[in-house]
Amino acid sequence: MRIQVGLRAEIILQITLLVAAALLLGGVLLLKFTERELLAQAVENSTEIAAVLAATLSASPDVAERLLGPLKSAGALQGWAMIERGGGILQSSGEFGPPAMDSLRSALFMDEKFVRVAYASPDLFGRTSPSHVQLILPLEGRGSVALQLRFSLDSVHQRVLGAYRILLIYVVLYGAVFIFFGTVLLNRAVIRPVRILQRSTQKVAAGELAHALPEEGPREVAELARDFNAMVEALRTSRGETETTIKTLEETILQLRRTRDDLLHAERMASVGHLAAGMAHEVGNPLGALIGYLGILRDELPPGPNEEIAGRALAEAERIDRLVRELLDYAAPKKGEADLLDPAAVAGEAIEMLLHQGNLSGLTVERHLAPLPPVRISRHRLLQVLVNLILNSRDAVGQGGKVVLSGGVSNDDVFLAVSDNGKGIDPESLAHIFDPFYTTKAPGKGRGLGLSVCHSIITEAGGRIEVDSRPEEGSVFTVLLPRGAEANAPHESSPPPGSGGGRGVVEIKIK
Repeated sequence: MRIQVGLRAEIILQITLLVAAALLLGGVLLLKFTERELLAQAVENSTEIAAVLAATLSASPDVAERLLGPLKSAGALQGWAMIERGGGILQSSGEFGPPAMDSLRSALFMDEKFVRVAYASPDLFGRTSPSHVQLILPLEGRGSVALQLRFSLDSVHQRVLGAYRILLIYVVLYGAVFIFFGTVLLNRAVIRPVRILQRSTQKVAAGELAHALPEEGPREVAELARDFNAMVEALRTSRGETETTIKTLEETILQLRRTRDDLLHAERMASVGHLAAGMAHEVGNPLGALIGYLGILRDELPPGPNEEIAGRALAEAERIDRLVRELLDYAAPKKGEADLLDPAAVAGEAIEMLLHQGNLSGLTVERHLAPLPPVRISRHRLLQVLVNLILNSRDAVGQGGKVVLSGGVSNDDVFLAVSDNGKGIDPESLAHIFDPFYTTKAPGKGRGLGLSVCHSIITEAGGRIEVDSRPEEGSVFTVLLPRGAEANAPHESSPPPGSGGGRGVVEIKIK
């Protein structure tokens, strides 16, 4: 598996290898060319020296030892010999064996010099092999004698090895300078922009779409930054559109839920309406006659057990009659004419009426009410809703409890809230409290129609009822109604119920 390295290390490594290879290749080629020139020059010098020696020895062969000895001592001449036609050695320095006959014949019979070069180039580690140039020249005037000379080429080896060392030093120094300046330029032109792009990409991945890259540097880097900024702008636009779509979908889902609840409630109302109409038709007239007869019977009976039984029967019959009327009111509530009124005033009227009737005995009642923007609803029907909610809170808290009535403005709605510190409503029951005939009260204490009627009245007025209740923590019923068309006066916005806001507290304690 390949080891991953950084971009800078990868580029520098590859450039270093390329530069080193290029420098070595160029240097080796140059050295090879130079080596050839040095070798040719050394052979040419040896040939010229051999020609001068041959001419000298042709005239005076007796001076061979005296003439060639110093050259051999100096190291330039490795050995010499004077050879006759048959291959016999007349004089020599002792280093030569029998000469090659073909070379000897070429020199004697064709009267020309013979040159043979034995040379091997040194390697980069300085290892060399013996190298020399061997010459056979005929001596003029002595047709049967030839001069054989062997010159050393070690000087060429030494010069080439010195050039190799200089080349290596040059490659190292040049490579170091190139890497240093290349790294600086690479950081500025490539690495730094790439790292900035990497950090920006991480920020965008984390959701920060307000970040933009500077469009500067080389053309490709600037174009990359420009494309990145365009991508971020597109993402920002897409996110905005997505958030708008999600918000619209949430509002649509909420509206669909409300519409579904309204349809379900309307379906229940229609079912109860058919039931109530049938009961009114089938039970109403006989029940009215029964109530009349029981009334006459009770009045005619003397005081005693029979008169008491007749009275109880009349009370139960009247209870059935009230139930039938409540069903009729639920199925087809009376459509009173809508009034433009202050809901706080109606709330105060509801409390005063219940106080006079003694329905709030043993409770602590608090009013956090001030004049509110007017709303459009029938006074009688709003009073019916508030009375129903206050009585429900009374039943929930019992003796010694507290009921708080507050009001205010929330956005474009005016609200009235009835809260208590009673036993609260469990989540399972909370989902059904507006269903007809559903009640959490004990048998005989409630019929389960009060909240259904309240829900119908407020929904018909264009408002809604919200409930916030937790077991053992109490309940808050909030009636929200839209402002009336003539509500042009500005009003201070009040916090929603439960936030601690309120003005004008009136506390009433009734024992």
